[in-house]
Amino acid sequence: MSKPLRFKSTEEFAKHFGLSEIEVLLANEKLRVVKKLKKTRMNQKLTQAQLAKKVGTKQPAIARMESGEIAEISFDFLLKVALTLDVGFTIRPPKKVA
Repeated sequence: MSKPLRFKSTEEFAKHFGLSEIEVLLANEKLRVVKKLKKTRMNQKLTQAQLAKKVGTKQPAIARMESGEIAEISFDFLLKVALTLDVGFTIRPPKKVA
């Protein structure tokens, strides 16, 4: 099994995979949601294993999500975790620069 790719920024990730501007925005939104879910899990004093059990997955899936491996994370999975943690989130359109 090969080692997962790691990137220093969303821009570096986007360049490597040839992503469009909208795909970069999607990646940024995923990262924002993941940070919120991780913070909530920690505030609720749940381990990754405990959260995984509640979600109906395995601990490594939660670890991958929290480590920012967003290419492997679907919004369906993020929504499932959010519902389990009783967390809401909004996808925000980018701010227009005047």
